[in-house]
Amino acid sequence: MGAYRYRAIDGQLNIRQGRISAGSVDDVERILSGQGMTLIEAENTSLVNFGDLFCIKFSQKDLLDFTYMLKLVVNSGIPILTGIRDLMKGHSNKKITFAANAIYQGLDSGLSLSEVMDSQPRIFPPYYIHMIKAGEASGTLDNSLEFLMKYLNWQIEFGKTVRGALSYPITILTIMGGLMVIIFTVVFPNMLKLLTGLGAELPLPTRIMVATSGFLRSYFMLIAVFAVMLAASYQFFKRTPSGRRLIDRTTLHLPVIGDLVRKINLSRFFKIVATLHSAGLNVERTFTIGAEVVGNTVLSEKLRTIPAALVTGESISDAMRRTGYIQDLVVDMVSIAEKTGKLDDALNRASDILDKEVPETIKKIVTLVEPLSMVLLGGLVLLPLLSVFLPIYKIVGNIKVH
Repeated sequence: MGAYRYRAIDGQLNIRQGRISAGSVDDVERILSGQGMTLIEAENTSLVNFGDLFCIKFSQKDLLDFTYMLKLVVNSGIPILTGIRDLMKGHSNKKITFAANAIYQGLDSGLSLSEVMDSQPRIFPPYYIHMIKAGEASGTLDNSLEFLMKYLNWQIEFGKTVRGALSYPITILTIMGGLMVIIFTVVFPNMLKLLTGLGAELPLPTRIMVATSGFLRSYFMLIAVFAVMLAASYQFFKRTPSGRRLIDRTTLHLPVIGDLVRKINLSRFFKIVATLHSAGLNVERTFTIGAEVVGNTVLSEKLRTIPAALVTGESISDAMRRTGYIQDLVVDMVSIAEKTGKLDDALNRASDILDKEVPETIKKIVTLVEPLSMVLLGGLVLLPLLSVFLPIYKIVGNIKVH
């Protein structure tokens, strides 16, 4: 984000000069083009503040807080520039102060609120910008901000629900991993000294434990480096378009997990579509923005076929059915809503249905993880016990024979 001094030609061939807040010269040109001006030159008049690079990554909680503050400014009746300036000076959250500063500079340059936000994609997502734009066009900016607050609050609470439900299986798996490391690297090597001192022939479970423990102790650093490199390679592969697509497609086809990912993404999709449609956006644009919110690239591509089909005259319900990922119940609801003119209600009900199904799917995962974790934990306990007691039992048996 920087402040640019520009020179441009307007529609009457007059030279216009001014300052504008934007992320790059290309952003300046795009913003001015939207105002009917052609950029001649632009100069960055601000120094790069490296601290800002860490402030512009807004969390949903930060965005919710900023939206609440902005709504207070809009509803207060004071000039928005004055309210934003006060917000910029008086708030302790550096991220909100940074966003307020960006808004203030843009508004002071003559841009509309949505145009300023459009120049800050790392702060304001596309659905947010379009909602603000719809509020500006209809004169109901306060209603748009209220919609956004409800949606962001839903996103935050929904995320808490998912994380809370998944915390148990993740905790169990973490404990199991830690237990394996302790057994193979600390506990068993100490027991091994006793077993080798007895002079008995080691049975197969004991030999397996000896080989595993020796390998882990000898190549621990190499294994750790390999694990780090594997994780880094995965992250790099995930950032490539082909890699992200392959991972997302694989995730969707995983048993139970794929169903959970699909329902979470579709719930987010229907929630934002219902919100934007209620704000007055046209149907094609609404479904296009909704598809952009979906995190899974494969599912997002399928959902992008809906607005493309609507342009050709196809019904919403038929376009949804052809994606292959939306439930028949939801499709039938939308089909009836198209005939009765109650599409908003149907989209909201679809989101509510998926919201309720997500916890149920998580319960299925927990139900599968619990017995599996018990079996694995039992195996982790049984193998060391067998490895220790079988040699001792064999020695005792030999003593009885003699």
